[in-house]
Amino acid sequence: MGKIKHYNIDTIDKLGATINLIFGERSNGKSYQVKHKKGILPQFEEMTNYHASYLNKNEVIKTCMTTDREFMLVRRWREEISPALVEKYFDDVDIEKISNGQYDMITVYRGEIYLSVWDNDKKRAKRVKKIGYVVALSTEQKYAGSSFLKVTDIIFEEFMSRGLYLPHESAKLMNLYSTVDRKRGIVRLWLVGNTISKVCPYLTEWGILDIVRHMKQGEIKTKWISTGDYDDAGNLIEVKLAIEYCESTGNTSFIIGEHKEMLNKGDWQAERQPKLSKSFNCYDQLFHMFFIYKGFKFICYYLKDKENYSECWFIAPFTKEIGENELIFSDDIKESSFYQTDIYNPLIKSERIKLLLKTFKESNIFYASDMTGTDFKQAINFDIRK
Repeated sequence: MGKIKHYNIDTIDKLGATINLIFGERSNGKSYQVKHKKGILPQFEEMTNYHASYLNKNEVIKTCMTTDREFMLVRRWREEISPALVEKYFDDVDIEKISNGQYDMITVYRGEIYLSVWDNDKKRAKRVKKIGYVVALSTEQKYAGSSFLKVTDIIFEEFMSRGLYLPHESAKLMNLYSTVDRKRGIVRLWLVGNTISKVCPYLTEWGILDIVRHMKQGEIKTKWISTGDYDDAGNLIEVKLAIEYCESTGNTSFIIGEHKEMLNKGDWQAERQPKLSKSFNCYDQLFHMFFIYKGFKFICYYLKDKENYSECWFIAPFTKEIGENELIFSDDIKESSFYQTDIYNPLIKSERIKLLLKTFKESNIFYASDMTGTDFKQAINFDIRK
């Protein structure tokens, strides 16, 4: 076993981005670093705050933040913010050591996070200092009129989901951010997650999917995104995003099975998919079409084996521009007859193509790689027929 590497937030922090996305393998220390340095430690030490301004994109402004500040912890669902679960989240932070014995635990009461002390006589915790809030993104609307003027950092845990996302989730997060920041431009957002799936609304809706696709572990990329608004001087207001694909710790999680590469090394999670038994060149291309879903583009060929004449579908990623008059199935509705939304009931005149599309079934589809098949199945909005 090699030397264990622990994640450190300092590098991405010093870029001064308003929105920070941090993802990688499980248990590499990213959650600890964020809650420690953006939640707990600022209660006891004056910390340096970094802020990048659209007025001078080459400069990062440094200011000293006092200990009179708070943070907000965000989870997706209401069930995830029970006091027991949130207090468990802070179990790995040694409050007693950090506070020099002034406090010894974190408690949660009515959505507020406190530094607390255990009272041995009364056998219960005594709340002493409020340091933050915990909210469920699913209920963000109810906070619209609330004041969070002391909050300087928002931590959104597990922003990449293996299950469902909320409808219009990225808009909900921006609404919550707006509620907290109140146009002050000082609140920083930290999205933390494991490499579960690139089919994620934040990657597509913020236009960073292609950046994430090509990132290697240990890399940090930045992007300025326009808000569409202008300041009083007529300058376009832009927001800086920083994206970090955490370097592998080099340590195993002692996980076996299908997802061991994601859990042990931080590789993107991929399910096993059927692949061609021969080289692609061993087939004739009889027909092709395209899929565009959630920002992902795929080309799909109908192939015929040159030796035994068997036929099948083959799906591969596609990164180039799609030409005119190409058949495209997509979640994007357009007037063009070449854009279709239902592969099994297409609104096209060709009966030959309609019959061909009926053969688009699970047992007859092969993929360029496990990752291709996983991305495709997670991106499309229809069920492939058996």
